[in-house]
Amino acid sequence: MSTRRQFVNVLVSDSVKLMYTLRRFDLSRNQFFHPTAEAAAAHAKALPKVLPTWPPTQTKMDTKSAAAKEKKKLVRPPPALVNMKSSICSANPEREFKMHCYPLTETKLFFADSSARIFRFDAETRCFTTMPSLHARKRSPLALSVPTSPPTTPIGREDAGEGGCLYIIDGTLKPGDKHGVQFEAIVYRNRDNLLNLNIGNAWHCDALPLPPYVSSPAYEPAPICSYALVGGDTICISTMGIGTYCFNTVYREWYKAGDWMMPFDGKAEYDPELGLWFGVSITNFHLPCAADISGIVRGEEPPLEQTQIWTDIDVPKGWHPRPSHPTQVVSLGSGRFCVTEFFHTLASDGPFERPHPDETFAVFTGVEVALPPDGNGNAKCATMMKHKSVTCRTHVANVIHSVL
Repeated sequence: MSTRRQFVNVLVSDSVKLMYTLRRFDLSRNQFFHPTAEAAAAHAKALPKVLPTWPPTQTKMDTKSAAAKEKKKLVRPPPALVNMKSSICSANPEREFKMHCYPLTETKLFFADSSARIFRFDAETRCFTTMPSLHARKRSPLALSVPTSPPTTPIGREDAGEGGCLYIIDGTLKPGDKHGVQFEAIVYRNRDNLLNLNIGNAWHCDALPLPPYVSSPAYEPAPICSYALVGGDTICISTMGIGTYCFNTVYREWYKAGDWMMPFDGKAEYDPELGLWFGVSITNFHLPCAADISGIVRGEEPPLEQTQIWTDIDVPKGWHPRPSHPTQVVSLGSGRFCVTEFFHTLASDGPFERPHPDETFAVFTGVEVALPPDGNGNAKCATMMKHKSVTCRTHVANVIHSVL
């Protein structure tokens, strides 16, 4: 059985102070899940399934249910663990103040600013570690981590517990050298030295090749729609109009899997206990989705009929999904997930004025996925049970940037 996480990390941005804050939900407080199997059997609710069609099917919402009313109960976000700001420097001529967070593990997180500087934060010890800078800043970075298991260094060494790799790629790849390095990896390995002596390990930042379609004369920059780690060592990306490509992290080579797309929008995470990948659907990025994409590394297209999508019909009256905020799905281990949805209410300045967004909310819901004994790897057999929801009000000084 896989290990269950103890925390859910949330990166919050304050657009007034130009500051970012890392917060953590403590899962031991039973905010997302019922504490016992008996309580779950009595109160958890199976989410309805919808078909993976385009355009997405519309489901009637239940605005009067007890679960819908529960979502209207607001709680304060968890306390700040650490605050940080991005400074201005010559490597950031456009004066951007963005910061991004990439989890290596539940407790070890990398932060990058708009000037390509990297540091790592250990949430257990609350210790920052400086890291080698990226070769170039990324405008819309996507990241996948490959933690080592077990760690590469033994207990007792000064670098005990170190290890792993973080792969960062720009969300929209552009041809030509003027855009700098657009794909790179932060890797923990032997120190570089002229005598080739074994003097220990260190973090390195390696420039990596781009997929071959970027250098094609016919290529026009297009965003990467979905990405996932498959087989423990292969990064898969799908781009509309181009198809799906795979990067083998061992040999550092790209190859084309097919002209088709993965069934996800954004990042998909693997749950080894279920044998499935989870994310949000490419047909509707507000809905959680599951599929078996293990065959991609062999050039096999994920069967659409084996993709499963769920919807939560318990939505308070007057709440609408925020069009620019996709749902985020984070694996917590052992078939459990945190599904974060973003909503807003609408207001109007007069009877003839168009409605505009008013209040905004982030809803964190704990869900648990189960398969029958003979259903491993078959998403169509999966049942997604909704446990509890926690709702926080968001605003310009408290914007949920990412859930990790």
